[in-house]
Parts: sequence; C-alpha cells; structure tokens
Amino acid sequence: MGPDPAKVLWTHANLVVPSFKGTTLLELPVPCTFDFNVAATKYFNGLADGEIPVCVQFSGTVFYASPESGLQVAPISWDKEACFKLPVKIWRDMMESYYPNSAWLCLHKAAFDRLYQYKMKHGIPTWEEALDQLIPVEEVVIS
Repeated sequence: MGPDPAKVLWTHANLVVPSFKGTTLLELPVPCTFDFNVAATKYFNGLADGEIPVCVQFSGTVFYASPESGLQVAPISWDKEACFKLPVKIWRDMMESYYPNSAWLCLHKAAFDRLYQYKMKHGIPTWEEALDQLIPVEEVVIS
C-alpha cells in the first residue's frame, strides 16, 4: 500500500536537543520556501481562510543517563506525531514576510530557456523587466 494521497511531504528537519531534566521547550526550524511544493503552495494560496491540517512525525534517538545503568539509548518510534491546525493567515503572513509582493511561476523548461535568452539578448537585469517588455502593463486589463 502506498502513501496517503491526501498527505504531502513538507520537509525533513533535524534538531539536536541539549541535555535537560524533566521537560523542556524548544523551537524546531521548519524550512518553508515559496516553491517547497507547487501543489501545496497552490492549495494554501487557494484557501481564503480557515486552517491547514499539519502533522509532524518524529523519529530519532534519545540518549539519557540512568542512575543504575549509566548512559542509555532509546529509539523514538516512527509512529510518534503531533498534529495541529495551522491558520491560513499565519501561512500568508509568513509568505508575505519572507517573499513580499511575490508569486511563484513554474514554466516548462523550453519556455524558461526562451525567456532567459530574450532577457540576456536584450541585457534586461530582472525577470519582471523582461515580462514588462514582452507584456506591457497598459495591455493588461485586470477586472
């Protein structure tokens, strides 16, 4: 049986947790690039509001000291997880913070190569300027 088609892998993140007693609170940086997954980005962007279901799955190794036995090693089972709802507003705010006024554009390689050659041939410094030359702003009617 294959993976659940309703689930999309976001990323793999690693963290080494320093020694602690009892409980501890830590931050796990989770990379979130604009293009981390075109389907997920389109899905998140298509949501007006609400929440995005997120499930973090844990695995790894715990090293701990036992007064009776000294250093101990225990695996973290692959079925350990924490699920929560990520408000769409938080995702939108994060994308606007890291990629202000930006949108993702995925092109077929041949189309990208043509656009790149046009940009280089005309000495155009940015992709936006290349598109503005090809499609003047005054030609675009936004309704």
